[in-house]
Amino acid sequence: MNQNEITEVSKMYPKAFKELNTDLIDTYFAKNATKTGFIYDHESKKWLDLSTVGIDEIKQWVSSYNTEGIMPESKIDIEILDVQERIAVVKIDMYWAKNSKGCDYLFLVKENGSWLIDKILYQSVL
Repeated sequence: MNQNEITEVSKMYPKAFKELNTDLIDTYFAKNATKTGFIYDHESKKWLDLSTVGIDEIKQWVSSYNTEGIMPESKIDIEILDVQERIAVVKIDMYWAKNSKGCDYLFLVKENGSWLIDKILYQSVL
C-alpha cells in the first residue's frame, strides 16, 4: 500500500485553501465529499455551532479563505493513522491562520486505483 500517495493526496487539502485552487478539490476529493467540524471564535471566546458542508461549499470556502493571505507559512504535520486496501485515515495539524491551529482528520477512499479525500472531521485547537 502506497503511503506516499496517501500523504501527497492529503497535502492537497491545505494546499487548495492556501492557493485558492478549486481544481485541487476537483482532482483529489470524492464527488460527494463533506467537511464537518467546530471552529473556535477567539474574539467571542466561544465555539461556533457544528458545521457540515458538501463539496460545492468546500469549493466556495477554498476560493475565498486565503484571499487576504491569512494562512501563514508553517509546518504541516501529517500522520497516517490507518491504511487498509480501500480506506485510510490521516491526521493533519497545522496553522490555518496566525495563532489559529486546527486538527483535521481526513478519511480517504481508493476509487479506480486513486486515493481521494471523502470526509474531513476538524476542529480548532486551543
